Amino acid sequence: MRRAAAAGTLALTVLLSGCSVFQIRTEDKSAGPMRIGVQETAGPEPTGKPTEAGIPEGMSKTSVSFGSSCPVDLSFALGDDWRDSSGSSEEFHVFSHGENSATADIILVSCNDEYGDSAQGVVDNKRRYNFSKQDSQVIAEQTGSLAAGEFWSYQGELGPTEILALNSKPTYAYGVETGYKINGRLVNLSIQMRTLKTNTEVAEDFKKMLPTVTIDGERVPAPSFR
Repeated sequence: MRRAAAAGTLALTVLLSGCSVFQIRTEDKSAGPMRIGVQETAGPEPTGKPTEAGIPEGMSKTSVSFGSSCPVDLSFALGDDWRDSSGSSEEFHVFSHGENSATADIILVSCNDEYGDSAQGVVDNKRRYNFSKQDSQVIAEQTGSLAAGEFWSYQGELGPTEILALNSKPTYAYGVETGYKINGRLVNLSIQMRTLKTNTEVAEDFKKMLPTVTIDGERVPAPSFR
């Protein structure tokens, strides 16, 4: 576990097979237990084109819930070759892909309490913090409002010195950060997708998966990918 310089944040490091790590930046606060369920969707469409349910062929709808402390359902498309990792905890859920732990692709999903003034403030902080190093860049992004909050969806590249970069190497990053209100509480709902820059095939899958992200059934708009 390593602490980031920014106050109130924490980089959680999960060791895989003793040689590789994934990290997530989140608030240093507890969240409720998390459960996962997978629902298959039918629809024989050409590869890469969405089915009627909006799920690309070869993937299925994966729903993540966070227990009574964060009663929100987040769903997205996921391929069958991704696995629920042992690195999951009550605060966040980890999916991994690839046999070599040193180059494993990861998806991190979390829900954490926020104590800022507004949902927009949460989003603004994430935009400043997730790509904080000079060798990192946001390639495409979109911001806007949801029924119960604000969102930021992005496509970016993390430089080797960025704390979220995989194995300290250039890393493609896709994701959604939100400031979301639940029963008067403010939380950060987050999904982060990361793969090494050399894994272009996985990056293309992320471009199919990110537009399928929904929160309580509301689709979160994805950026115009480049």
